[in-house]
Amino acid sequence: MRLLTPVFEEQAMTIDAKPERLGEAREWAQRAAAEAGLGEADCFQVKLALSEAVANAIQHGSQSTGDSIAISAFEADGSLIFEVRDSGTFVAPMSRATTEDESGRGLELVTLMMDEVHITTTGEGSLLRLSKKLG
Repeated sequence: MRLLTPVFEEQAMTIDAKPERLGEAREWAQRAAAEAGLGEADCFQVKLALSEAVANAIQHGSQSTGDSIAISAFEADGSLIFEVRDSGTFVAPMSRATTEDESGRGLELVTLMMDEVHITTTGEGSLLRLSKKLG
């Protein structure tokens, strides 16, 4: 008898661009990763990566605390995909952060935690797409 792999149903949430909402997004991401069948270590990496992605969206991708950050999770091509959308325009850093810098390592951290990371900027804002392989 062949067992069918459960299909992860798309999930989404929208938060105000307020730092106090970050914990909510972080826990949502970890829950989604667990529901998709990722192991404990991968769930932690997803939680950490999404925490950084949403923190960046709040800090750099919004004009005010009334702006929205949209987060979604879905399964595609054997991976769990997370998308973080904000109303800002992503600008790539001119140089890598040094050990003396107080910030600037977030995107590097995200790329270490996830299997793929893509950033797209349009006239409507930025989209950060992160994926973690399933199984």
